[in-house]
Amino acid sequence: MSDLHSNCFAFSSEQISSQRSMSLPSSPHELRRQVPEKSGPDRMNDELVSTWNRILESHMYLNKPLLPFEEWNIDFSELIVGTRVGIGFFGEVFRGKWNGTEVAIKVFLEQDLTAENMEDFCNEISILSRLRHPNVILFLGACANPPHLSMVTEYMEMGSLYHLIHVSGQKNRLSWQKKLNMLRDICRGLMCLHRMKIVHRDLKSANCLVNKRWTVKICDFGLSRIMTDASMRDSTSAGTPEWMAPELIRNEPFTEKCDIFSFGVIMWELCTLNRPWEGIPPDRVVYAVANEGSRLEIPEGPLGRLIVDCWAEPNERPSCEEIFSRLLDCEYSLC
Repeated sequence: MSDLHSNCFAFSSEQISSQRSMSLPSSPHELRRQVPEKSGPDRMNDELVSTWNRILESHMYLNKPLLPFEEWNIDFSELIVGTRVGIGFFGEVFRGKWNGTEVAIKVFLEQDLTAENMEDFCNEISILSRLRHPNVILFLGACANPPHLSMVTEYMEMGSLYHLIHVSGQKNRLSWQKKLNMLRDICRGLMCLHRMKIVHRDLKSANCLVNKRWTVKICDFGLSRIMTDASMRDSTSAGTPEWMAPELIRNEPFTEKCDIFSFGVIMWELCTLNRPWEGIPPDRVVYAVANEGSRLEIPEGPLGRLIVDCWAEPNERPSCEEIFSRLLDCEYSLC
């Protein structure tokens, strides 16, 4: 499965294409990759603008501007787009500059400009723009004029946690203390999301970015949802199989506890420094986790029991607060 797990922040096109979230078999989300047949650039642009305006006028955004503060409205001409460094559920991420500041720019590609993806783009902006936390990627603004739809965030120098563990060759620098600090960073970010009634739904090491101070921040909210009082069920079943909770794979009602399952996989990665389900095809992972109850081999050490608890049935999984407390208890233990 090594070809599946190439890092989001590696620089070759082969690697970049491999860490993308995917729609699961039989999911209606698979239709998102279909692009209407073109009959010329002008007509395409007119259709895009019309679709975009229709989305903005939908019930989700009535009386609530997508970018309520003028400083969040960025003209695409202000951006200097540099090297491609990653890929999200939709769009590709580039290192760039905005008004002299080094930033990350998520840019829509033409083939991604479908109505469904534009709705996800609005959803990600709506969620990320309301979050201000040291362990959540900082939203700086967006260009909301098709066909140049893009989002600008702070730039994280060391790339994704996935890259750091599996690609960079620096995993030997990950001391037990660094691992604990990183897990606590992710847990704090996740705690913020859940307190604000947000479910990430695609939490994985590739969506946890690391800066030069080794601080970890959660990113990529394209699949995120606002929680209601009851369990939710989405019309789509999408994500990254190796990190997905079984209830998401089965397209069953879900709560914020699906993120706890994914956090358990990240803990497993940092404990073992291995890729989850390496060498096993994604469709086999999907079936094994969702239908056979298969789980990765539990590592020894103080985090093993916590990983087991994160992979329990949804209502038996610990909260972020409990996980954080137990991570503090591991401070002087060895993994």
